[in-house]
Amino acid sequence: MALSDVDLTVNLYTEGDKFFDLLKAAIRDWQGGWGHERERAGYALELYRRSLETLRSHLEEARARAEGGFFTEQDQRILNQTEEKLAYWEKKLAEIRKQEG
Repeated sequence: MALSDVDLTVNLYTEGDKFFDLLKAAIRDWQGGWGHERERAGYALELYRRSLETLRSHLEEARARAEGGFFTEQDQRILNQTEEKLAYWEKKLAEIRKQEG
């Protein structure tokens, strides 16, 4: 096993709230600190952005698949809940970005 084979997977549907909350806290705590802390905040911010992009992309694919085939009320409810979570965390990202500037 090579070190490059070590990966971490976070399920953004089931663990996303805790994951984004951790990143948000890290960004807020580190963005005004020492140089190495600001670097960590930058990394956490990039991870936050990439995670939102991943979630957004998955939602678009899931909606296209669901609308193209059998689409139940439960499918719609899951998509709506996930879209609400995405909107919430995008709003939090905007707040963090406002605090940066």
